[in-house]
Amino acid sequence: MKPSKKFTPPKFTSYDGKSDPLTHISHYRQMMSLWSQDEALMCKVFPSSLGEFGLRWFDRLPAGSIYGWKQLSEEFLARFVSNTKIPKEPDTLFSLLKEYEEMLRNYARRYWKEYNDLEKNVYSEQMAVMSFKHGLCPESKLRQLLTKHLATTLKDLRARI
Repeated sequence: MKPSKKFTPPKFTSYDGKSDPLTHISHYRQMMSLWSQDEALMCKVFPSSLGEFGLRWFDRLPAGSIYGWKQLSEEFLARFVSNTKIPKEPDTLFSLLKEYEEMLRNYARRYWKEYNDLEKNVYSEQMAVMSFKHGLCPESKLRQLLTKHLATTLKDLRARI
């Protein structure tokens, strides 16, 4: 699909040079999805999605060194690879422990944040319930309740919390 002569780039979230470059490329592709078949346009508009650090990198690319969108996006990812968000391993949930004086609400908040950072479908709901229970101290009333009356779903676990 060819852009109209009045093409105006979408409003991008500027890449700050510190966030995940894969997320930025994914966001950029989504915002430019109507024009994704036009490699030249994808390349021409890309700098408008970059903030200070990204523009500095882009401006230093040797003239004539980029031949298409695929190459440009790969160069961008290679440059900012150190900012790539590393997926968490499922066993990280078993390393979470509720601190002695910590409120249950704070422990649950930390737990769900870690749970949501896991890759999809790496953890069954039953394993998630078990790892949450594992983080509670043995004397905890909630842990005792979860031991006597096993929660089998996350919805059930949240209700008991």
